[in-house]
Amino acid sequence: MRGIVIRTTDDRGLALVGVMLALAMLMGLAAALAVTVSSDTQLRGAFGRSTTGLYAAESGLNRGMGEFKNIFLNFNVPSGSDFAPRSFPLGSRTVNYALAEKPGNPRMLTIPSGELFGGLNAQQYTYTVGSSAGIAQDIEASVGAEFNVGYIPLFQFIAFYANDLEILPGPIMNLNGRVHTNGDLYLNAENQLNIVDNPGAGITTVQVSARGDLYRGRKNNTACNGTVTVDKLDDRVLPSPDLDPQTMACGGGTRRKIPVSELATWKGSIISQMQSISVPEPDIIAKGGGEFWRKADLRIVLRLNAPDQLEPGNILSPVLPHTVEVQDKNGVRDAALTTALHNFMRDAAFNTASSSVPGTPPIFYTDVPNSTCNCTNASPVGCNNATAACYTPSFKVNGVVSNARVYRSTPFDLDYRRGGFYNWREHKWMLLLNINVRDLIAWNTAKGSPFFDAADTSDGGLVIFASVQGPSSNTINNYGVRIFGSANLPIPGGIGVSANPTGLTMVSDQAIYVLGDYNRGRVNAGDLPKQPAALIGDSVNVMSNNYWQIGCASGCRNDSQSNRSLGDATRAGSSTRINSAFLGGVDNTTGGTYNGGLENYPRFHESWSAATLTYQGSFVSLGTPVHVNGIWCGTGGTTTSGCNIYDPPARNWNFDPDFNNAANLPPLTPRFVYVQQVLFTESFK
Repeated sequence: MRGIVIRTTDDRGLALVGVMLALAMLMGLAAALAVTVSSDTQLRGAFGRSTTGLYAAESGLNRGMGEFKNIFLNFNVPSGSDFAPRSFPLGSRTVNYALAEKPGNPRMLTIPSGELFGGLNAQQYTYTVGSSAGIAQDIEASVGAEFNVGYIPLFQFIAFYANDLEILPGPIMNLNGRVHTNGDLYLNAENQLNIVDNPGAGITTVQVSARGDLYRGRKNNTACNGTVTVDKLDDRVLPSPDLDPQTMACGGGTRRKIPVSELATWKGSIISQMQSISVPEPDIIAKGGGEFWRKADLRIVLRLNAPDQLEPGNILSPVLPHTVEVQDKNGVRDAALTTALHNFMRDAAFNTASSSVPGTPPIFYTDVPNSTCNCTNASPVGCNNATAACYTPSFKVNGVVSNARVYRSTPFDLDYRRGGFYNWREHKWMLLLNINVRDLIAWNTAKGSPFFDAADTSDGGLVIFASVQGPSSNTINNYGVRIFGSANLPIPGGIGVSANPTGLTMVSDQAIYVLGDYNRGRVNAGDLPKQPAALIGDSVNVMSNNYWQIGCASGCRNDSQSNRSLGDATRAGSSTRINSAFLGGVDNTTGGTYNGGLENYPRFHESWSAATLTYQGSFVSLGTPVHVNGIWCGTGGTTTSGCNIYDPPARNWNFDPDFNNAANLPPLTPRFVYVQQVLFTESFK
């Protein structure tokens, strides 16, 4: 039997089979595509969640950096709860962040060359901030940052201003070192201004920096004149080593703003529009709450309207309207230390044998003459402020007003006052607390250190705060503190003698005056080594060696010439030498009223036309004065015309290169702070 074979030739059947095969293939592709799309959607969703988590973590980092940065910008360091973890919700996520301290804080270092403020000494802290973000226990992303916080002493600059800085000298002026302002900078000259290095004195770099803009010309008008040169950070021209100067041109006799592109030709020695840095507030010198008051080793206060005797019970000791006392940090009279201070003030034997100014009380106040002599603020001329009856109570026969007296006279001089001082810039008779700092330190050492240990190095050395406390202490007034007789500071060691000299910082919340040579160093035979020193006050006033000498018999120590004409021989200044940092308030130039510029940072009160002020230090201004408001009105004049304030000295001024060594900085040198991020890391799913 044959097998049966069935054949078909139906085209429709064949087509159906093809369709079924194609459909199967398409269904497979669709299934594969669906799986792929689903996977891709999941991946993109996960990536989106991770990215969102990363952004959330970065927000925590930014918040943490902002919070922790404020700690440093307020001149504090983190402690205790500052290191505790913190968190906050952000949408459906929780963000956690925390600050951590790296081992080894703080470190003293020199900022590397090429960085901003390169070459300066700094106290540097390093911290890290970590931040993470996620939903529930699922951490989606984490980020971290490491940053440095640098505290840079202000006295490493020849000039450092919180507000606009103007440098517009008349005679040729050379400034060595660094200049910075947190405002705008104006450079001009009647003759020539040179901001240059001085390798022979150890000043090997130049930096001129401004938070704002730099102008070639004046601020109070549009004039531009003289020649201004600033060294480049370049040494291609002989002699070498010596940075090459470059001239900064005017705009055809008109003030102009120097563009950043032009400043770049100085190869980094001039910077404008730099990031802001945080500077201390002026209230660091406030009586009561300021850092200097709180940390002072001794606080001497002229307390007004508090009657007192230098020697209670002695009928020869007049009851005076104001007392001189020692106060504790709460502003309360320290009875034991005040007794010691009064013992010092009436120690005639020490004054005769050991004082730098024998015949003058080591601490006294300059009284304001009464109306009996018509010595008013508005009309000071014509009254005799050297007459005993011009003061209340009247000076005794042995009181030093118009005549020289031996301090250990019989009966003993227990009147701790002297004749009045008229300030022509303020147009006021001044109440001044006068302190012979040199005698105070020497007597303290001789008597077993009742006030302080002169060799104490806490806070960098010795800090003495002096003030006038009265009805107008917190506003514009006629108060001040004057330092005299202190050409040498008898503190152990000194710059060049000891590796870490102690030094002295004198501070007042009121106007501060320095009379005569101060901390001059080994200039004359028998001089002591120079000390790290600073004079800090609401404003800084300089009076020459001649101030208490001309026109008086030997030993005359009064202000009887102060209300005379500037041309009077008794107001002629003499050459004076000061080695000290200055920190004080400076007026702002407003409209057409010029503040006198850096060259008039120290306030003068004599005719210095035949004299030189030799100064080494640093000029720092943290703002405008709080307690004085007399404007700078120029030089020259008489009691009836012109300013009658001063004639300028020849200025032999320089940065003190010893301040480049942090060990030689004055005690409690204020610092500015900068925060710099150096590392950033991120991790996310």
